[in-house]
Amino acid sequence: MTLREYLLENDLSTQQFAKLLNRPHRTVVKWVTGETDITLRDAFNVLLITDGYVSPHDFLEEMEIRDKAH
Repeated sequence: MTLREYLLENDLSTQQFAKLLNRPHRTVVKWVTGETDITLRDAFNVLLITDGYVSPHDFLEEMEIRDKAH
């Protein structure tokens, strides 16, 4: 599941999720929009906060798709 899908299904804003992660709001927005890649540490924290619904593998799939498009 992508982070975007998780946020929509759980009625969370990027701002609310950023607070849960203790990360800047803009950073979370960049992950969701694909503007920047997530660090392994942040991906692991996302995994924990989402109870495993969003895994580092999910971010990797999105990065690969985005790289193929460019």
